[in-house]
Amino acid sequence: MRTIAIANHKGGVGKSTTAINLGAALARLGKKVLVIDIDAQGHTTVGLGVNTKDKQTIAELLCDDSTKPADVIQQTYIKGLDIIPSDLSLAIAEMKLASMHAKEFKLRNKLKGVKGYDVMLFDCPPTFGTLPMNVFSCAQEIILPLQLSYFSLEGVNNFVETINFINKDIGPIINHKISIGGVLITFFDTRTKLARDVHGRIKDIFGKKIYKTFIPQNIKLNEAQANGKAIFDYDPECKGALAYMSLAKEIIKKENA
Repeated sequence: MRTIAIANHKGGVGKSTTAINLGAALARLGKKVLVIDIDAQGHTTVGLGVNTKDKQTIAELLCDDSTKPADVIQQTYIKGLDIIPSDLSLAIAEMKLASMHAKEFKLRNKLKGVKGYDVMLFDCPPTFGTLPMNVFSCAQEIILPLQLSYFSLEGVNNFVETINFINKDIGPIINHKISIGGVLITFFDTRTKLARDVHGRIKDIFGKKIYKTFIPQNIKLNEAQANGKAIFDYDPECKGALAYMSLAKEIIKKENA
């Protein structure tokens, strides 16, 4: 099973949008996909029209020893796409985790027995705390979404240093390594000089790790999420839908290369 974290410690770069629509695209291409929403905002959960009322979520999975993955996995309306949902209860769970033994490995231990999926996608919160550390201890690769903005570029070195730290200090404990599988340019627009300069810097830093596919600015993507739908069920011919399908095919091609 391929395990992919969609992560960046900066918010607003399209992590949840990517989790929703990449997951949906992979499912449309015949992959069995499990999306794990590990952000207390629950945007991926809401964006796929999933209700957490009277349901167990990622919070229970992390903090309750008796809760198993089968107890929290929900089917979405999309065939082949399941989700472990999240909501604000995860914020309380994160505080509880802080005092637990081996807190960085809770998710890894819980997911060990999960089978039957081709791809597991993690939607990470925009932090470097306990929750992303849980994801990085079980995911094999990272999709790093980046906007063409100064602040997005500013945090790149810190992000890379964090991954290096995990591989050096935590990875050997569990015989695990995670790497940046690809850099995804989101909200793509190079009409300004700053955006062009940032794009050039990103190319210098990441080179061939940058996906050929970029995600354009497209209001339809926001509208789809507001309606609890993937873009393919909202406007399948729009630029955003075409881009995410292209990304899914590129990711599959990389795996088979």
